[in-house]
Order: sequence, then C-alpha cells, then structure tokens
Amino acid sequence: MNDVNRSQVLVDLQDVNGHTVTDEVEITFFNQQVKSLSQRFNVSFRGAPVPLTGVPAFPTGLAEVLIKPRTYRLKSIFLNNPADGSGRIVETFFVDSDEVRPVFPGFSDIQTLPQWAALQQVLQRSQIASEAAWNELGDEPRAGLLNLHAKMQRETADGVNPVFGFVDRITRFLPARIFAFTPRTLRDLVRVNSKGFHSVSGALHGFEGTNVQVVDPDGSFKTHDAAGNLQLTFGEDPQGEFAAQGRYLVDVDIDDHQGIEHAADVLQHTITGKDTNPYDIHEILIFFQRVDPGYQLVPKAAV
Repeated sequence: MNDVNRSQVLVDLQDVNGHTVTDEVEITFFNQQVKSLSQRFNVSFRGAPVPLTGVPAFPTGLAEVLIKPRTYRLKSIFLNNPADGSGRIVETFFVDSDEVRPVFPGFSDIQTLPQWAALQQVLQRSQIASEAAWNELGDEPRAGLLNLHAKMQRETADGVNPVFGFVDRITRFLPARIFAFTPRTLRDLVRVNSKGFHSVSGALHGFEGTNVQVVDPDGSFKTHDAAGNLQLTFGEDPQGEFAAQGRYLVDVDIDDHQGIEHAADVLQHTITGKDTNPYDIHEILIFFQRVDPGYQLVPKAAV
C-alpha cells in the first residue's frame, strides 16, 4: 500500500545495567488495523540503538510488537507509531537463562581481593578451600551463593552489621538457597529490626533432607523489597543440640514466586519454573536494587 504513512522507529534494547544489547533480534510488527501492513525485521544490535525505517505510522501505526532476542527473554509490547519520526522503543530485557553461561571470579580472586574477604572466610569454614572444591559446587549453586552473598552484604541485621557477617559455615549449597549455621543472636536482631525485616510464614521452607524444624512462631523473616527480597528461616533440631551450641540452622534464599512474578510483570516477561533460576535473581538484583552479585552472564556462544 503505497499511500500509507510510514516513519522511522528508533529501537533501544537494554540489559539490566542500562546498556544497549549486543545480540541478534527478530522484531515483528503485527499491525492492529491493517493486517497486510505487518512487518518483520531481523536486526543486529551492536551496543547502540538501531533505527527501523518504513514502519507504518499514524493513522495506521498501531501495532503489537514481538521482540525476540537470541540471548534475552522475548517480550511483546504495543506501539502507536507517530507520523513525525519520533517513534521509540526503549525496553529492558532479562537474559534467557537457557542461553547464557556464568563467568565467575576465580578462586584465587576470592582468596585475595578485599571484596570477597567475608565470603572467603565462610568458604574456608565450609570446607571449600581449593579451586577444585569451588568448581565442584557447579554453576547454579555458585551463582546462587554469590547472589546471596551480595544481598546479605547489603542487608543489615541491626541497621549496622551485614547479615552475611553472622554466617558461621554453610552446610548445603543449592541453586536457590543455602543452609547455614548462624548465632542465635541473628534471629533476635532481625525480629526487632522492623525497618529491615518483617515476619512471614516459614511453612514452605522445610530444610529438605534433615530433621530440622522451623522455629515456631517467628521462624521466618523477609526484607521489604517487592522483588529480590532476602528471606531467613530459622530451624531447630529435635535433640536440642543447636540450642546447646548457641546457634540455628538457617535456610537463606532470595525471593519467592510472588516476587519473581512482580519482576516479570514490570519487564513484561514470563518467568516460570518450580525453582527460581539464580540467573533470574542476578538480573533482578541488578535491575531493581543495583546490587551486583559479582559475576557475569554471557551468551553460551561467546568464547
């Protein structure tokens, strides 16, 4: 249709750090007024916004736009393209956890760099004392640990002291959580720290594979974040050994499905799965809280 108004749309697809992506992206405009005006663009983004030319504009510029990057999660938006060339698409994207791999700090870095000093001490007490032991944890548990370390360094138990400083040793490393021994004073501090934490149900935190039971009442506490919130669930053993030793076993995790769904709604993504992928948490922490877990996610194809 040669008599249709057309104009440029400038497209800026950004990662959670606010940088324009480098990726191959399929962008399809499904015109909502004239089906035959629908278009598909295959675009190479190289860290800078890309102009798309010849896109139908007002009065036939309303389109559903499906954006399918190779490395990031797809999303669908609506655009009513104006006729004056001022059309813009500026969107933030989470990585697709199936299409990326993590690049972690080396174990030697953890041993020597000041930013990892607290983590190094906990790993030592948790019998992770070599490069081989660090690597044997696996990618997702290491990603989950670094997510938790970063968040627990940000949050304070009493308004002063970071939560991670209360961790004695970690007994179990999982992609979405850790089990860790802490002094009993940690529960006392977070229970009265209403600015930092609020009491929640610990029913879904069952210390799988152990006979440990959630302390009742006031056994679980969560930060106030809408997404990327830290939850601490305190457990006792039936024999009373933890009490005699002055400690709890704590199930530490970031976020529940409600928080993940909130983050997904904000970015118009769909995130599903029984267990939250730690790479999703990586993106949430950076985007919503500017908390950097200290590792990178790069396309699997990248060397």
